[in-house]
Amino acid sequence: MVIIMRNILQLFYEMIVNPNDIDNKGYFSYNNHLFCLYEYKRNPKEIDALDYLNALMQENKIMINRIIRNVYNNVLTFYNNKNYVLVMINYRENQANLKFTLAINNQRLDILKRCDWGRLWSIKIDYIEYQLKHIRNSYPLINASVNYYIGLAENAISYFNMLNLANIPLYIEHRRILDMDIYNPLELIFDYKVRDISEYLKNNFIQGKMTIADILAYLKNLTLNNMDYLLLYVRFLYPSFYFDKYSEIINDMAKESEITKITDLVYDYEELLYEIYLIIKKKTNILGIEWLNQKYM
Repeated sequence: MVIIMRNILQLFYEMIVNPNDIDNKGYFSYNNHLFCLYEYKRNPKEIDALDYLNALMQENKIMINRIIRNVYNNVLTFYNNKNYVLVMINYRENQANLKFTLAINNQRLDILKRCDWGRLWSIKIDYIEYQLKHIRNSYPLINASVNYYIGLAENAISYFNMLNLANIPLYIEHRRILDMDIYNPLELIFDYKVRDISEYLKNNFIQGKMTIADILAYLKNLTLNNMDYLLLYVRFLYPSFYFDKYSEIINDMAKESEITKITDLVYDYEELLYEIYLIIKKKTNILGIEWLNQKYM
């Protein structure tokens, strides 16, 4: 992979870089600047919007790393049947420094919206259920756990579809919060302001980096409006961490045994959901999940 990156940098960016100086995540130094060559895995139709957003954010002095065009003035570099994008790394801070930044209102950027959670999650669940018909016998650990998480997702979908979200503003958020990567311009989307917070807290809990007490303390210090709190609860209900791991396993990017790191925490996560519900209940009217409230009341 490093040799491929070396070739791309030389052929498409006229940058001569020693392969030993490129780490396994694509980072390298060149002329006293830090860069990263990312494999671009998003829809290619979104790249123009991402490039345009990147320029607008820099003009408005919003902290973001800078996309670099290749010698052919293209953002995407196609090589060996894959797309790559070069990014200059100007910021590389801890992801806890999450900020709320309103989405830039421009029709050219509409393709980046990801706020229709109910529809997107339903499509995801339908696809997983279709896959399971063909792979169920090959993945016993997934087979034993997936229906529970599908049920949790269906709770989230039903709750989301009950909310009146007319005129709720969108913010610059991320598809996924990755370590040391909140300034990656290739991960940006437009969504409700609680997306990053909830994904950051969920993943830290699943990875054992934060306890229930840590998360509750974090949430108590947040200042959100009533709808934000409800959306936060919905986002916690949706077990994105399970479906992300499921996809990694199905695509041979992880061992099936890794799913037990999630399933072993099922009761802890239920307790977390109930405690979050209690916090939000003190701030606004909230309809809890009946089976969950009965279990932990």
